[in-house]
Amino acid sequence: MNETQRRKLHPVYVFFALVNTIQGFVPFILIALVRGTAWSELDWYWYAGGSALAVLLLLLGYMEWRKFGFWVEADRIIIRKGVFFRDEKTIYFTRIHSVNVEQQLVHRLLRVAQVKIETPGGNKKADGILPALSISEANHIRLVLRGQIAADPDLQDREAEAGVDTHLHQGESAVQAASEDDTTNVSHARTDLDDSQEDAGFRLDATKLLKAAATSMNFGLVAAFAAGLYSFADDFIQALLPDHFFENVVEDSASLMPGYLLIGIIVSLGLVAAWVLSILLYILKYSGYTARRVGKEISVSYGLLEKKTFLFDPKKVQAVIVKEGLLRQALGHAEVKLQIVSSDKNEQMMLHPYISRAEIPMLLEAFVPQLKDAPKAGFAGAPKRALLYYVRTMLLITIVLCGAAIVVFKSAALWSLLLLPLVIGWRYACYKSAGLLLENGQLTLRRRFIGRSTYLIRRPQIIVMRVKRSRSQMRKQLLTLSVQAMGSPLDYRVACLEQTNVEQVWRWYSRRSSQ
Repeated sequence: MNETQRRKLHPVYVFFALVNTIQGFVPFILIALVRGTAWSELDWYWYAGGSALAVLLLLLGYMEWRKFGFWVEADRIIIRKGVFFRDEKTIYFTRIHSVNVEQQLVHRLLRVAQVKIETPGGNKKADGILPALSISEANHIRLVLRGQIAADPDLQDREAEAGVDTHLHQGESAVQAASEDDTTNVSHARTDLDDSQEDAGFRLDATKLLKAAATSMNFGLVAAFAAGLYSFADDFIQALLPDHFFENVVEDSASLMPGYLLIGIIVSLGLVAAWVLSILLYILKYSGYTARRVGKEISVSYGLLEKKTFLFDPKKVQAVIVKEGLLRQALGHAEVKLQIVSSDKNEQMMLHPYISRAEIPMLLEAFVPQLKDAPKAGFAGAPKRALLYYVRTMLLITIVLCGAAIVVFKSAALWSLLLLPLVIGWRYACYKSAGLLLENGQLTLRRRFIGRSTYLIRRPQIIVMRVKRSRSQMRKQLLTLSVQAMGSPLDYRVACLEQTNVEQVWRWYSRRSSQ
């Protein structure tokens, strides 16, 4: 390695350890402010200890910055770091699945970005991380690693002199200029693709973003956010509200209305609050969503408080997942996600947050042409004899719970019997949605839990295929099929399908003779 070609992180990295530590203490600082803590009355050793800690963190940050270096060569990147223990990684470009440029809140405050390099052997923190670069250099490194431009250390300076816009938050300006009306009609992108693949792209406008947020019903995102607030939310409530506020409200409300009505109102208000919060969190996460083709690569960027930009080869997409929630399915819309190799094994890459179901074939043709949307009529669904297996378990559990509620609460729990037809309808919808299609070297699986999801995958991307059945299913000639792609910790499973259809898929995957 030539030490003259060694690159360093941005100097603001020195402050990262200090800023991250302060960020961790923000909840406690806010609680102290709400409670009216008298800072002037604190003993001197609190200030001395805080100052010593700040100096120590700055010194540690400076040492890490001095020891961190990376080299970008013709076919690889070398990252060397470590204050007390030396850590050196060599990542060849051919092993890189995706390169992500992110701006977390601390990066936004310090006007820098981090580069995450994802490979098949990456860990939970990505295989290679450049934690603090200038925004222009981060985007330059991203293009170098994906083979878009030569590994010239001085190229970014020439780009800046030529007026090339490489800012993370402006990197999609070409798409915005090509689509000033902020439309998400993928047919426009398909028309551009006929002239040049590099012109294919779209940007989600405010109207589409609001519709996507309102129909996402992402209560998992709400639960994660609420869990983060749980540790100190009680302190804020106690500081801001009068003593025994909630107890008094509940007692007064209970005296004015029946208990079951009060429970219904509380549940309804909770659901409405969760829905509104999910809309806000969704908008924060996907604001400014833009996807486009950059040469032969796909570039996706989004985020309001935390900016993220991903650049990856569409040939390395492992699978496509089309998800239709109840509201979106009723409106004829869906979201399209990609399964790619990422350090976050549980998160799938969003390709389009809100698209008409009829436009999905054009979207895939423009961005992931190796995978095709399956025709609805072509699916081989679960046979009629499988309906019992879809309904009986959940129905039995519901009957037991309803019976227990009636025994404990007597007539007040009779309303729970309304769950029986709801469970039957839900499980029947799951049965009707289940199916598979094997066509042109592509396997398509479809299932439903609450929303309906369709899984598109080709044979080379399947790393595990399993076929399961119980003894009773064996007598009924029913099989459960599951597949798993690289980069996913979970498999995609469809239960109780026709045995002959599953065996055909098994022969196709195992390359056994005849179909």
